[in-house]
Amino acid sequence: MSAPTIARLTDIVRPCHRAEAIAARGREWYDSDPDLEVPKLAADSVVLKLGEAVRRLPEGFLDERQGDPTWRRAIGMRHRIAHEHDAVDDDIVWLVISRHARELRATIERLLDAQDGTPRPHDPT
Repeated sequence: MSAPTIARLTDIVRPCHRAEAIAARGREWYDSDPDLEVPKLAADSVVLKLGEAVRRLPEGFLDERQGDPTWRRAIGMRHRIAHEHDAVDDDIVWLVISRHARELRATIERLLDAQDGTPRPHDPT
């Protein structure tokens, strides 16, 4: 795996941690601001950044992982939030931050660990 790909994968871990931190506050908190929807906007922002970081991975890397739709779905969510914001489903965003981000982070950490044989610290920032 090339150094730029490793750097891009590392860039994805940070928004995954942020998604997990938002999800840790709970679904009640996520739904708690019906007027301004600040928690939902925060989640949208993190999912958008996550998808953008995945989009920047080399096409060959993504092609090698066609069997795992998580990568392309992250890009699709980024597109939807950025360009079709009126069609964003809050339940799907919640699913991304509460489950898929953690799974993607774990996948990336396994890839990086396999690359150099050294387990990565789980940085919650």
